[in-house]
Amino acid sequence: MDIRKNDKSAGHDDILEMLRPHDGTLWMYFISKPRCEKRLYEALKAQNIPCYLPMITKTTHYSQRIYTREVAMFPNYVFASTCSMGFDIAKLNSSLLKVCFLPESLAAELLADLQIVRKYELLARTHKVDIYPEIVEGSSVMIKKGNFKGDYAIVEKRKNSKLIIVNLHSVEMSLHVEVPIDWVESF
Repeated sequence: MDIRKNDKSAGHDDILEMLRPHDGTLWMYFISKPRCEKRLYEALKAQNIPCYLPMITKTTHYSQRIYTREVAMFPNYVFASTCSMGFDIAKLNSSLLKVCFLPESLAAELLADLQIVRKYELLARTHKVDIYPEIVEGSSVMIKKGNFKGDYAIVEKRKNSKLIIVNLHSVEMSLHVEVPIDWVESF
């Protein structure tokens, strides 16, 4: 009988257990080169550094086909618990842009946030979770689809998880338009 298999069914999560304080280290983040998050994550794991790369399933439609792939929840970010001398930078250089060391108080906040992120990551396996942290009330966006494609707007409010109401810049008076959130991009 495989005990580990039974632990998984009872809610055991190795990553959530790893997201804890480790002696002599602090949680920090590494910024990878574009589309190199997985390579950086694997290089950190190979050095036995506790690290975390939150992933989310992304589904796209191209010419009547549906493609599903795992992508980084936060593009270019990998999180790890280490110290300034705790890793071999030469083994990370091919995929690393920057290492951001945090003071102890911010490292503790980051760890608490990562534990919440992990719960959302697990939730995303069974429910649809969209990440649009930059699209909040008052932010400027450009509409990239529909009749107002190419126009700039200000987000007035989020109606629900899929729709926002924007105020268009291109007209002399206030014009509020409801658009799907995936039709806009922050700038």
